[in-house]
Amino acid sequence: MSKDYINYDYLSVSVKSDQLSRILQCYRALGWTEITTEDDKQYYDMKYVRLRRPHKIPNKDRLQYLQVRMERAINSLVEITGNAHVKSTAVAVFIVFVAVCFTVLGLWLVMSFSDVLNFIGWICVGLSLAGAVLSVILCFVLRRRERKIATGKIIEKLRLTQALIEEAIELVPVDTEKSEGFDDPAPQEVNGQEAVNG
Repeated sequence: MSKDYINYDYLSVSVKSDQLSRILQCYRALGWTEITTEDDKQYYDMKYVRLRRPHKIPNKDRLQYLQVRMERAINSLVEITGNAHVKSTAVAVFIVFVAVCFTVLGLWLVMSFSDVLNFIGWICVGLSLAGAVLSVILCFVLRRRERKIATGKIIEKLRLTQALIEEAIELVPVDTEKSEGFDDPAPQEVNGQEAVNG
């Protein structure tokens, strides 16, 4: 399929399969139309989508600006979900490391011949067990807090994305492809392969 670079702009994006419909909704609102959708050759959970939009679309500058904002919001959603539990995991790993150190120290002191060191060793082992329990409780509390914060951020980004979609819909002509004289349907995905019209 040859590309008409005079009349159309082209864009290729890689999208996680479970996010495909939401991402396509965003790009369609900005005037883009799917040309093909196929499986990514390298990653099994990704789709490779080729899009196009009329080069002389009205309000193109504003649509480009909205597209940049929308892409930033979508990318930040991925970042928020990927980094949601970093702090709680770091705290849990640190407490477990300290607990293991106390356990090793305690067992070493327990094996010593002195009664005083033996007593201190058992105290260290007890502190390590208390640290392990504290780690589990603290991790649980921190994860709930992080999940709540992440959910708030995700809702905020989704609202922003929806507002951008609504603004873009007002700027894009109702039938962008038809208004540019393109009247044959865009090829669709056929078993991960591009279908050719005609």
